[in-house]
Amino acid sequence: MTGADPGGRAALGPVVDDPPGRRVRAPAQDPGEETRVEDAVAGEGPRRPRRTRILLASCVAVAAVATAGAVVLAGRGGQEAPPGRGEAPATAPVTRGDLTASETLDGTLQYGDEVFLPNRLNGTVTWVAAPGTQVARGGVLYRLDEKPVVLLYGDVPAYRAFKEDMSDGGDVKELERNLAALGYSGFTVDEEFTENTAAAIKRWQKDLGLNKTGELELGRVLFAPQAVRAGQPDKKPGVEAQSGSPVLATTSAERSVTVKATMAQQQLLPQGGKVSVLLPGRDAPVPGKVTSVGTVVGGDGDGGDDDKDDGGDPKNDGDRTVTVRIALLDQKAAGALTYAPVRVRAESERRRGVLSVPVAALLALREGGHGVQVVGADGATRILPVTTGLFSGGRVEVSGAGVTEGLKVGIPAL
Repeated sequence: MTGADPGGRAALGPVVDDPPGRRVRAPAQDPGEETRVEDAVAGEGPRRPRRTRILLASCVAVAAVATAGAVVLAGRGGQEAPPGRGEAPATAPVTRGDLTASETLDGTLQYGDEVFLPNRLNGTVTWVAAPGTQVARGGVLYRLDEKPVVLLYGDVPAYRAFKEDMSDGGDVKELERNLAALGYSGFTVDEEFTENTAAAIKRWQKDLGLNKTGELELGRVLFAPQAVRAGQPDKKPGVEAQSGSPVLATTSAERSVTVKATMAQQQLLPQGGKVSVLLPGRDAPVPGKVTSVGTVVGGDGDGGDDDKDDGGDPKNDGDRTVTVRIALLDQKAAGALTYAPVRVRAESERRRGVLSVPVAALLALREGGHGVQVVGADGATRILPVTTGLFSGGRVEVSGAGVTEGLKVGIPAL
């Protein structure tokens, strides 16, 4: 339908090329008609007067770039599009799945906190594990009077000697579990110290170069939850060590990541939450898991004062941080790194089971908003308006009437 301007003259549509080389003005499109894009074919007969090839936005090409969840549309405004020539566009299906957005935080890769292993024996220090050495179950931490002090795994610290007349307890079960893991068995792993437990200890003492007594004095074994990494010795060889005085500083043998998170960022790192860690010199991220979320500290790094009355002013939240510790689930991925700045990627939003298309499939509509070019099985194309949602990983969430899973959409060549 041709509209009329206030002066009674017929409204004119966009200028298009009419083969071969003659320029005519096409009739304006009736507002009720569906907007379509049709490929022009060289040598085709006269066009139907009620249809025209128009631009969906005043630009020759529309480039959609998703950056930090925003789409940027660029083009040269004011130009009309020439008739389409060439092959049908590349296509991609509308797919259904989860989309996620993430936020990246700064962190530090380092060995874990100190593992306190107090010495419980008297004697002269004759050997100490070198700094940086990893000591695992059954390994020697240091020697007093040439006798080894051995690391075992457990949460209950050593607090008494192990011998046959001792009462039952969790420390006995912990010792027997370690003996069995080291290959010294022949007993039931329980809380009772029996003659079979003593026999296993004798075999172990022989291999350690100790007298075969079947008993372990307090301090001969020290318990830690896992392997430890030797730090700087508190006592060097030749120095006398007393019970209760430290001999060797140790930390966890596994490296972890520490993040100083603001109050706003804390919600991204819940206890047990999964994250990705970006290590220096490595392209692929390493999986991590939040193991602890500390208390609030002051922004000046002095430890803060949780009891200080700030009047509930939310502006102070920006100056407060919490210490978040993240376990690195693949220790080998860190290689020889002992201390390094890293980046932690935490999920900030997740959209489950949504429809999405490649960002490059988005078109800007002349009337505003966005659409996609639907390509039928016969190659026919049409424009379908869509509502956009979350942008993630080069895809964008889309919804609207007619948007279904499997629908083929065009990907313009830019």
